[in-house]
Amino acid sequence: MRPYFAIYLFIIHCPPPMKYLCLFFFLLISIFSSTAQNSANNNLRVFLDCQSYCDQDFIKREINFVDYVNDRFQSNIFILINSQITGSGGREYSLQFSGRENFNGVNDTLNYIRPATATNDEDRLLLVQSLKMGLVKYVARTDKGKDLIISYNTDTISNSLSTETSEKDPWNLWIFNVGVNGYMNGDKNYSVKSFNSNASASRITEKHKTTTSISFNINHNRFGEGEDAFEYTNKSYRASNTTVWSISDRFSTGFYFSALKSDFSNYNSFLDLSPAIEYNFFPYKESNNHYFGLMYKIGPRYFDYMEETIFFRMSETRFQHNLSLNVSFNQKWGQVSGSASYGHYFHDFSKNRLSFSAYTDIRLYKGLSLTFNGYYAFQRDQLNIIKGNITNEDLLTRRRQLDSNYSFYSSFGVRYRFGSLFNNVVNPRFDGGGGGMFF
Repeated sequence: MRPYFAIYLFIIHCPPPMKYLCLFFFLLISIFSSTAQNSANNNLRVFLDCQSYCDQDFIKREINFVDYVNDRFQSNIFILINSQITGSGGREYSLQFSGRENFNGVNDTLNYIRPATATNDEDRLLLVQSLKMGLVKYVARTDKGKDLIISYNTDTISNSLSTETSEKDPWNLWIFNVGVNGYMNGDKNYSVKSFNSNASASRITEKHKTTTSISFNINHNRFGEGEDAFEYTNKSYRASNTTVWSISDRFSTGFYFSALKSDFSNYNSFLDLSPAIEYNFFPYKESNNHYFGLMYKIGPRYFDYMEETIFFRMSETRFQHNLSLNVSFNQKWGQVSGSASYGHYFHDFSKNRLSFSAYTDIRLYKGLSLTFNGYYAFQRDQLNIIKGNITNEDLLTRRRQLDSNYSFYSSFGVRYRFGSLFNNVVNPRFDGGGGGMFF
């Protein structure tokens, strides 16, 4: 009988007054067992914290001279992997190595660029290459350092995928994307058909950034069948531009522009132009690990409605402003990000919106983690709601936007993982080759 299963049976059969004492005993056994596992192996103990996606099975196959542990507190090498989008549509990855125990103070940071055209296989090869380079200094400090074989290859994948070139860029840093998407789902009693097309153009430098996008979306829904079926179609056209200029390593200024035509939102046309300024309490170059930004926007909005609103308007122009605080931290203990925003219209201060959002993924202790994702808004700024009675079809299908003074969503969870600290074995049987299907 396995030891943890035996302890589980012991807790189940504990007298009710002693259940908490039995649980405390179980936790002590887990801690002592973890300590024993640590002392039983002299390999480097690596904990990978991938804030961006990592193919960990591939990493374990290619880097098999270390032990991968499930608990960062039991590791002696902690690796935090973050990424940011580059101006060309690729990603810059940052690998931060932190030594613990006998490697305390031995830290390093390596970066590499994944080009926008790179495949997933090329991306994971680049990641493995960077991980190997970062681990060399730790292996060299162990008895296994004598087994290192160091070589240099001029024809590496990093050279073949390098974004640096001495040739003149014929596109002058402009990046374009176009795409179409379709979706269908249904049965005898229900069906939905969706089509979306989009295009975007962007140019990003150290001092200036501009991004423009346009899209068209159509959704057709059917409830029921035959003559009694209820059907409706929503269409929307969107266009937006964000342009930013760098003032310093903490200040930026620019503007937002958006245009929308949507029968769901009762907009025959909606135009918004908002100049903005942002201050980052940390230098922008440190945003990979922490960002703390305060932004202020102000400007006019023009509304041309399809149907008369609850305020008896068919069109109007209103000035508004908005102040928002955005934070993001990616550290070895987890990830925390959130925002708070307040804005109102100048013609009527009661037409306002206060919103909060948060995301957390925190490792509290050993294998115990807490996750939360949520949003809540007090919204009293819906100028576009159609006048008239709300039908049952409107409520059940949400075919058009309805009046509501609040909106929210949330998700949360707690994870606790215990058992063997080491998980070096890769066994892909019955995994379907890494792919997946769902219905």
